[in-house]
Amino acid sequence: MGNKWSATPTLTSEINDSDDGEPPDLSGESTLTVTIMDSKNFVLENFLNHGKHRALIRVASSFNNQVYIKPFKYDTVSLAWQMCKRKFTFASNDPEGEIRMCLLRHDLVPLPAVPNCTGSGLDHSCKHQKETIAKMCISLSLSELKQSKHIDRWYNVECAELSTSEVPQVRISLDFNYHPSRMVSSVDSLNNKYEIEQTIGTGVSVVKKAVNKHTKKEYAVKYLEKQVKGQTIPRSDLDNEIELLKSITHPNVVQLYETMEDKNTIYLVMELIKGSDLFDISDILGTLRPCSVAALLQQLLTALNFLHSRGIAHRDIKPENMIVDYTKNTLKLTDFGSAKILNHKTDEGAVAGTLNYMAPEVILNMRGGHNVCDKPVDVWSVGIITYMLLCGFHPFDCGKSKTQNIINRIVSGKFDFPSPSWDKVQKECRDFIKRCLVLEPKKRATVPELLKHPWIVKSTAGTSGNVIFNEEECDRIESEKSSMSSSRSNSMGSLVGLFSANTGVSRS
Repeated sequence: MGNKWSATPTLTSEINDSDDGEPPDLSGESTLTVTIMDSKNFVLENFLNHGKHRALIRVASSFNNQVYIKPFKYDTVSLAWQMCKRKFTFASNDPEGEIRMCLLRHDLVPLPAVPNCTGSGLDHSCKHQKETIAKMCISLSLSELKQSKHIDRWYNVECAELSTSEVPQVRISLDFNYHPSRMVSSVDSLNNKYEIEQTIGTGVSVVKKAVNKHTKKEYAVKYLEKQVKGQTIPRSDLDNEIELLKSITHPNVVQLYETMEDKNTIYLVMELIKGSDLFDISDILGTLRPCSVAALLQQLLTALNFLHSRGIAHRDIKPENMIVDYTKNTLKLTDFGSAKILNHKTDEGAVAGTLNYMAPEVILNMRGGHNVCDKPVDVWSVGIITYMLLCGFHPFDCGKSKTQNIINRIVSGKFDFPSPSWDKVQKECRDFIKRCLVLEPKKRATVPELLKHPWIVKSTAGTSGNVIFNEEECDRIESEKSSMSSSRSNSMGSLVGLFSANTGVSRS
């Protein structure tokens, strides 16, 4: 099984048959409760015949210091081991890894006076202390736990003295109670749990790499300040991203593991995505091969399809918010600060996103319009990104420096595929873009329709469909990404100055 099973406890709960195994003071914490429900084929006659029908069960995890050691009962009538409804609860926002259970002979010295068995004079009690009767490992996936909340399965058990040819099994129930947000006194609480390392991203918020001091697992910590330039950020705006990420678990969406906050800052402990954002990659490689673009789009559209099916619009789709691990050919969608659970009444007139990728109806809202800002705005952004990746420039960039010209062209919806940039690009690519950049939101293609587009289906079919960048391209990205400039497209924070104070700009 590849695990180091040790009978020597580190941190233990007192051996008490009446104890249900739940640690104290877990209110407000995320917890995983492991319950032994039933067993079958778990007969150890040899163990009983030797007069040793006492045992202990040791339950530990790979993500938590808590270790339980409890009495384990043997039914002398059925010759089976019984421990139904015994619960073991672990506090964790990120129960990714495994639960390890060992059945040990109950001839250990009393706890906590466990002798040191590492020396040369290993006595008889220490030898017995290391004897394991049975063991099993329960693999855990945070993604599955967050989606299912409750898992009930049979797991195989490895036994040293099996008395039957049938594989012994134990039925285990897993219940995940997810409460990632918690108040802390200061940033010291974060530093006590994580080793904070270098800054890996800056913008409206700062993102730093962090390493869990116990598990050594790497994370990214996003620092959300409650005040920016002396202005208090509305609490609803701060909570929006947190609540959305708590409800989302998808392979192509960045994962939120834990949230801490003090009086000044909210700390989002998130999945660390290795690689580079698509903005930097496209800046390094220039125009991308159509097959690479299709492979990227397939993953982006899969993420959007998941979000849209749950009534969520991202509303800020842009290359900077897509992190690509070019060594593993995976894409993750990030930054849900503008995302919204859709409600047409409250979203009328909303403004969200980044100018270069904004849909016409959103720009009209900046001029006082009352258009709905929902799923079609994501589709428009997909069209803009596709165009730029294939030819290297914006479809509504008229070649002049004034941003207002771009705004007028976006609102008009007029664009073309100029020569020679588009001469060698296949017609299916252009058709895909045309289906996205439709002026009327209701007439734009939906994400499910785009996933079935002939270009996407044909380009990603077969075993090589998910290969985004070849070895030469990966080497080039790796060698040049460290020298990239920090220039980025205009965010909402810098756009308000483009419009006069009487334009009726609203932000959501």
